[in-house]
Parts: sequence; C-alpha cells; structure tokens
Amino acid sequence: MKPIRAVKARPVQQTLVIPRARVRQPLRSSLLPSRPLPPSSSSIPCPIGGHITPRRFQHPVMDSGFVDAPLPMDKISLSSVQESTGRIGIPERNQMFVVLLSAGSFNPPTYMHLRLFELAKDALEAQGYIVIGGYMSPANDAYRKKDLLPSIHRVHLCELACRTSSFVMVDTWEAKQNSYQRTLTVLSRIQSSLCHSGLIRKESLKVMLLCGSDLLESFATPGVWMLDQVRTICRDFGIVCIRREGKDIEKIISSDEILQENKNNIFSVDEIVPNQISSTRVRDCIRRGLSVKYLTPDEVIDYIKDQKLYVSDS
Repeated sequence: MKPIRAVKARPVQQTLVIPRARVRQPLRSSLLPSRPLPPSSSSIPCPIGGHITPRRFQHPVMDSGFVDAPLPMDKISLSSVQESTGRIGIPERNQMFVVLLSAGSFNPPTYMHLRLFELAKDALEAQGYIVIGGYMSPANDAYRKKDLLPSIHRVHLCELACRTSSFVMVDTWEAKQNSYQRTLTVLSRIQSSLCHSGLIRKESLKVMLLCGSDLLESFATPGVWMLDQVRTICRDFGIVCIRREGKDIEKIISSDEILQENKNNIFSVDEIVPNQISSTRVRDCIRRGLSVKYLTPDEVIDYIKDQKLYVSDS
C-alpha cells in the first residue's frame, strides 16, 4: 500500500503579518490558576532574507504549577517565503508553515532522532508545506523509565546533538516542569508561543507531532493515551510518522477509530535508508565499553564520557 498523503484543508486566505520592528519592555511572568492563557504579542525585528532572529519568547501567563521557560526561536526561518512570493510575510494562497515537535526521553539523543526531522522535512516540503523549524522536547523526570538520566543531562545532550542543525532546536519547557506533561500540552504551548510572538499567524501555522510507528501504534493501545487528547492531536495538529521496518502504518491507522477518522492529517514517510540506531543500543554499547562513534554526534559522546554517564545499570 502506498504511503498516506495528507489532504489539505478547505482553502482559506492566509496572511503572515510581521510586526513593526520596535522595542517593547520584556514581558514578565505571572502566575494564574487553571490552564495557560494566551500572552500579549510582542514585536520582533525582521531582517530581510535569511533567518528571522526574534527574541527568545517568554510565555507570560502560566499555571501556578508550571515553571517558566522561554521557547527558542533563533533557528525559525521564513526565508523561503520571500523566495516564493517576493514579499516577506505574505504567504501564497493556502500556504502552510510547519513546525515539527519530537517528544521523547532522548536518553541519549542519536543520529536517528536527527534523521527523523530531515525525513519529515523532505516529505512535507515535497507536498508544498514550508518547514520553518523543529523542536526536541526531552521528557520530564517524572516520566518513569528505566535508566532515565536526569533531565539536566538529557537537555544538554539534545542541545549538543542539534547544534549543527539548521532548523532543529531544544524546547526545555517540558523537562523543567515539576510534574509529567502530556504531549498535547507541549504542542499547544509551542503553537501559542509562536503565534503570540508576532512571528506567524495561527491560521498559517501547523505544529505537527513527529514520531515513529511505535508511538503511533501506542495511540491505539488502551490505557496508554487519553482518547480525547489523541483525537485533538490528530485533528488539530497532525502527525508525521516515520515508517520503520516491519511496521504496517496503514493497518495501525485502519484498526483504530480515531486514527481512521483523521487519516488525512497523518503523514507516513518511508525510511528509504533503514536506520536501526536506538538509544537503548547506544547505552548498551557504552556499558560494554564499545565505541559509539558515528551513532551519535561527537559532542554528545564527549559529554557522556566526561560525566561518566551510562557506565552502570543503576
């Protein structure tokens, strides 16, 4: 069966508005009950061409149980908009900009994690989308998993891993919270932060969950996910699923009611060059004293050695 191709939504007039390059006082964090509320927008200087380099956006209003953390935007790029339209901030009719989110333990991050972003970017841009950024969101320490390093290490490892990427960044918000955070919360927070930064309008932005077929399969596993959140993720955000060997994505989708309902918003991407690198295998090699060079960036390897990580089963 051929990979699923997403069908674009009903045509709407989309306009990307770049605010005036003026300086405002930095937003201050405030704490209010209930869910995070939309922050007031802030103006961001927009240079002509190349990367747009806005301030790191501080989400101003968070639940009293949340820890504030800025969303990095230094690699968000809109240069392709100018190339395709000749005018910055004015997207073509029905043009959608995509930001990818990969949420996981990244224990440690590997070249496989980075390859997922590249595969997804190629597939989406082949269908007319413009991928303007991507985020790795390391799981909170409350995510109980064997051998999970403290988030302070995993966040730094991710920052080292994506240092050479032109569009992948690390969002530390999830890792810094005092409790486990669900994927939908992270997706919503990224979308809200980007839109209220003044960088891009919500109707022109699509924040999509990037995952492997194992995670997609877990959507259909009873008790793993909240069904209403699965539906919201699939319907309002979308999924880019990288097909791994031995997994039938079409069968996974057709066997689940929610996935089937939203199949047009789920992209399946073939992994033309099979990649069997996994964090588990990297950890195992380190414990056995074997080389992990070319499985993960050298900077990651150096940090692991310096900090003596993964050298025991504890």
